[in-house]
Amino acid sequence: MEIYDVIIIGAGPAGLFAGINLKNKKVLILEKKDKPGRKLLISGGGKCNITNTGKITEFITHYGEKKNFVKKAIYAFSNDDLINFFEINFYIDDSGKVFPESMRAKEILNYLLDEYLEDKKHEIIYNSKVEKVIKSDEYFKVYTESGIFNAKNLIVATGGKSFPMTGSTGDGYKIAKSFGHTIISPRPALTPIEIENYPFVDLAGISINVWIKKAKNKMYGSLLFTHKGFSGPVVLNFSRYLNDGDKIQISFVDFDNEEKFRKYFVEKSNQNKNMLLYDFLKKEFRFPRRFIAVMFRILNIDKNKRLNNLSRHERNNVIQYLVNHEFKVKKIGDFNIAMVTKGGIDTREINSKSMESKLVENLYFIGEVVDVDGYTGGYNLQWAFSSAYIAAKNIIEKGG
Repeated sequence: MEIYDVIIIGAGPAGLFAGINLKNKKVLILEKKDKPGRKLLISGGGKCNITNTGKITEFITHYGEKKNFVKKAIYAFSNDDLINFFEINFYIDDSGKVFPESMRAKEILNYLLDEYLEDKKHEIIYNSKVEKVIKSDEYFKVYTESGIFNAKNLIVATGGKSFPMTGSTGDGYKIAKSFGHTIISPRPALTPIEIENYPFVDLAGISINVWIKKAKNKMYGSLLFTHKGFSGPVVLNFSRYLNDGDKIQISFVDFDNEEKFRKYFVEKSNQNKNMLLYDFLKKEFRFPRRFIAVMFRILNIDKNKRLNNLSRHERNNVIQYLVNHEFKVKKIGDFNIAMVTKGGIDTREINSKSMESKLVENLYFIGEVVDVDGYTGGYNLQWAFSSAYIAAKNIIEKGG
């Protein structure tokens, strides 16, 4: 009976990188698709935003309430470590997003695959969906469509449920559950939202900075108007807090407090009494022309209206329109368009220093299969690599 040191389920970035860091170990990756890294190839619109250059202390704040769980992995293998690992040229945009200079995710995937297969003890078997896993004595017995395989250590790197056409269909949750692990209900994250009675069809393609709020949660950033609702970084990041039917407030100005904005608006209006409201909004807040035109149409305001001619009712309407404007979420994007999965294997049952299960020795979970989801901007791929690194490191240190 052939026994591998490690079997890794899933040939995505987490699985491949774990294998790369298991030097001179007999490693087998089982991949249910006919090719590796299908989801990686479409990440960042095919350009592969691999990480972000933010300071490491700030970096970990981009994982919401899981920042303390991810800290050990991110510190052990940082964004700088990841950039230095790849011997390729990178392009860094103004927001710190890191892409291969070629803007081709294929370059990243090929590099990972070459590095993994360079070790003669490493194998990959494709078209090999895992049907079940049991632990017999000190070995894991992995049953697949292509045979039964045995290993001392098992790493589950199957991803979540987002973009199921790439193979991410929640297989890892079934494996984890079979070993007694708790699964936090998976749901779409980093996804656009549709708005009920959406009034901004004419603004599709325009972006502005906004505050978005729901109850105690609020966030500031760039919002993109679509034909059905909102997208853009701030909406994608905020989608983790949203459900169908929720009500949200959006401030189209850099104020999230109506009274403060009202005071500001009145003061500025008094200083520019003879200015057209249209010109005032364009100059003071740099709103796009189309945004102002739609606003005037909805509020039934004459485009030639001057600030000193605004009635109290009209002024109140303008203020309420621009700050804490309420919308009802008709639907959040489903797993077919969500970039990542929120939910997954409960982090309370995983050792954050090693990604090893607290319930089953020598069982590891890495990447998106775990209940960790980061903001858009390279944070989720960084988590995949960092979690893979510490899992491999722990196996090496244990002599597995």
